[in-house]
Amino acid sequence: MTQQQLARAAAVGRQWIVEIEAGKRRAELGKVMQTLAALDLTLSMHGEGIPETRKSEVPIEAIDLQAVLDAHRRTSR
Repeated sequence: MTQQQLARAAAVGRQWIVEIEAGKRRAELGKVMQTLAALDLTLSMHGEGIPETRKSEVPIEAIDLQAVLDAHRRTSR
């Protein structure tokens, strides 16, 4: 997949893809999620770095961030 193809599939600019590949230090989470989805990848977080998990030692259920974002988009229209 070329940068241009990925940019189109993710609905982001090709320059943004170039910057991310070059190690851009900050990126809009929505664009990251769109790009991961275009690559058929997911992002997951696990508890050791989450303070609530360390305090209670009870794992936090996995959060589907894409579902959260989609729900937010539906309610903010």
